[in-house]
Amino acid sequence: MEFICRPSGQSLNLGQRNTAMFLDYIKKNPDAPWKLEALITESKRQRGFFEGALVPLVAFYQEGMDHRNQEDLRRVREWLKIEFTSEGVMLGGKLQRVAKSSKGSYALRLLVERTVEWLQENYQPPVEALNGESFKHWRDTVFPYGGPGNYIDYLVEVGTLKANVC
Repeated sequence: MEFICRPSGQSLNLGQRNTAMFLDYIKKNPDAPWKLEALITESKRQRGFFEGALVPLVAFYQEGMDHRNQEDLRRVREWLKIEFTSEGVMLGGKLQRVAKSSKGSYALRLLVERTVEWLQENYQPPVEALNGESFKHWRDTVFPYGGPGNYIDYLVEVGTLKANVC
């Protein structure tokens, strides 16, 4: 069983629902060994994960958007940048939010982390949908050999995501 959490000071923040499920699991399996690993992969391919997995996943969950439509993906990408990496700028006497660049490993990592956190809080997607290794598997072994043309269609095809959600 997998649980998603975030370090918080000297503890792990699993959220209310996951904490209850985790404590129940521990009670039923007191001697089970655990493997704790970072959910977000930090690599030169992180941009591909953001553009190929996270942006389309957000579009997939948005009513009226299509994860295959490049214009919808552009809108989602810009919204995510404004939502999670913006700065306040005074324009005409009003404070406006302006997206900062996501170039650079720290800025991109921050954008990816905040996007994953937002997806978890709002849609609770299956862990596999947010897993960099699952994306890598699709990209390297499924897509090149005639599999689904995008990661979201792959997740629908293997049953990880339900097609009627979008």
